[in-house]
Amino acid sequence: MKKRLALFLVLILMVGLLAACTGGGSGNNSEGTTEPSGNTTDNGVKEGGTLLVGLTGDPLSFNPDGTSDDYLYPVAQNLFSRLVKINNDQQIISDLAEKWEISDDGLTYTFHLHPEATWHDGEPVTSADVKYTLEAIKENSGLAVESISGITGIETPDEHTVVITLSGPDASFLGYLAWYGTFILPEHIYSTAEWNTGTSGTPIGSGPFKFSEYTTGVNVSLERNEHYFGQVPHVDKLIFSIITDPNTMLQSFYNGELDVFGGDPPASELQAMTQKPEVVMKSSLWPSRTYLLFNFDQEPFDKLEVRQAVAYAMNNQEILDKALKGQGQVAETFISPVYDWAIDDTYKVPEPDAAKAKALLEQAGLTPDGNGNYLNVTLDIFQYDVYQDIATVIKDQLGKVGINVTINVSDYAAWDTQVVQERKYQLSILGGYQGPDVGAITNRIGTDRPSNIMGYSNKELDQLLAEGGKLVKEDERKPKYAEVQRILSEDLPIIPISEYVGTNPVHQYVKGDPSSAEALPYTSFSEYNYVWLDN
Repeated sequence: MKKRLALFLVLILMVGLLAACTGGGSGNNSEGTTEPSGNTTDNGVKEGGTLLVGLTGDPLSFNPDGTSDDYLYPVAQNLFSRLVKINNDQQIISDLAEKWEISDDGLTYTFHLHPEATWHDGEPVTSADVKYTLEAIKENSGLAVESISGITGIETPDEHTVVITLSGPDASFLGYLAWYGTFILPEHIYSTAEWNTGTSGTPIGSGPFKFSEYTTGVNVSLERNEHYFGQVPHVDKLIFSIITDPNTMLQSFYNGELDVFGGDPPASELQAMTQKPEVVMKSSLWPSRTYLLFNFDQEPFDKLEVRQAVAYAMNNQEILDKALKGQGQVAETFISPVYDWAIDDTYKVPEPDAAKAKALLEQAGLTPDGNGNYLNVTLDIFQYDVYQDIATVIKDQLGKVGINVTINVSDYAAWDTQVVQERKYQLSILGGYQGPDVGAITNRIGTDRPSNIMGYSNKELDQLLAEGGKLVKEDERKPKYAEVQRILSEDLPIIPISEYVGTNPVHQYVKGDPSSAEALPYTSFSEYNYVWLDN
């Protein structure tokens, strides 16, 4: 159980971590950007060429459903397809499923597959492949095993229809099918391969690009899939250049050795990059946030007044400016603002008020020592530059109200043992993806949930989360999540700090990237079949 918990935490952390790790490594791609072939369509799109995208490390395998693998994920979005997928606006859009219906009771999902979809080896994609994939994820404890645990039956009435039955209504089910670890795999390939590693040779998918070559520490090379059922790629080749050092990645991009940065630039470089006319940067708000959390099982944060004092001592704008260099957005609400329909402005993160913070500490029965400190506490974090910078600012802010903070930095494994498994800590910082549905916050604040490492429990909150997760219509869900926000503002198990705003810089000559108007309605956030090179 502890291993499963640790794995789950890695999964939920990885969006924030990957976004911040914009490194590249020792393996510069020596090919450079090849010139487009010169063929131009009637609408002015140039066909051909090679698109070079930064990648911060080597894939662990080529099974996109096996285990958490940040480095495979952008590659997988181009090699494989899902039933549905999520775009850069956090919308669920079509992929292998052309359309789908949900029964009135929310228990049955019927997906109609694209009849022209084929695997890269020419075999047709069928409903049997979908059934095989979902069952294999369960049998092999794949990455999405928790997300699809509600499935009780899968029927395949014909080759292009899949009927999935759930044990109960689940508003987040479709979103999880569109997220991590749910790529549909060819039964005739993966059923004969070792699950954890995928195929030992060429990975076979149904995505817009086909596998070409992989050189460890250098690159993953893909080529255009001429028989893709959707938009056939404009470029001939898509190469992910593996670069593990952030400074090397940055220089490679500026030198034109990368067309697409492949993630967020270093925070220190963000402002400078926005001033360069040859670089295009589009921002996308994600339901991924960073927050401070308390251990409810240890003094002094078992007292509400002490948690409130910390909240009033903190200044999220200052943290964003100093620690995050303006990269992101101040967190003001107790659920992600991506789900704006659910936000209740009545319940917000407290505004900074040092005098009120001190008054609350005294209300908790604390008195200052000879150094003027009401408390001496420890903030435990794992080694991650962003968290260390945030912790430094928080230490300064809390020090001004008489809370002396000692920052303890350890490697992830040690932090996981101490904070997650043994819960021997007072304060910590956590972050990561809180989607693809508003109900995903349940995993962080619900009683005994995997990411609730605070030891927090509120029965009324649990009931509201359960009820909200079973409703599908936003107007019916909104009152439930308004009450969730009320309880969180009253109990303060966490203090939201910042929202993740993703940027993926591209050179000006790169057209049709996943954030562009022409690609956004049809592509996931690292899918490049709409890209063409105007050079």
